[in-house]
Amino acid sequence: MAFTGGDLACRAEFYAQLTEKIKEKAKRLWVLFETNGFGLVPRNLDGLAAAGVDSFWLDIKAYDEETYRALCGTTNKWILKIPEWILERGFVLEALILYIPGIVEVDRIAKIARLNAELDERVPFTILAFFLEYKLLSARPPTLEEMLKAYSAVKEAGLERVKLGNCSIFARTGSD
Repeated sequence: MAFTGGDLACRAEFYAQLTEKIKEKAKRLWVLFETNGFGLVPRNLDGLAAAGVDSFWLDIKAYDEETYRALCGTTNKWILKIPEWILERGFVLEALILYIPGIVEVDRIAKIARLNAELDERVPFTILAFFLEYKLLSARPPTLEEMLKAYSAVKEAGLERVKLGNCSIFARTGSD
């Protein structure tokens, strides 16, 4: 069971209550919470843990604050601490980042990968290919070569479980 769509952590109490109700009926049902992390302050993480949330799919938008602010309109001061907070509480963590050429590229992706690898090299890590959407219509999607470079950089950063996502964006031919 997954809670997804936008950042749900701003309503952590609601999702904690909902998780409790779900777990009352189906104790073995796995509950995943997708978030960009903004609302995952320690108090909310503790409440979600007590309610029975099992895992997080954490979309870390950017490593440096200036880029994060440009993409999300706010600070990332605690966002980079969230993987540690998640793992400290016994949750399963899967991290992801969106490759946006000219904005979030290999060097910054590798920094986030290192941050996760320092905590646990087995944290699954997904590099999603950006596709044109809403306010970033002037940006372009990454190429196959760029995605493969990012993949290699993440592996070199120490993460073992790396995958590429939105593959149809960058792998368009049979040989790709």
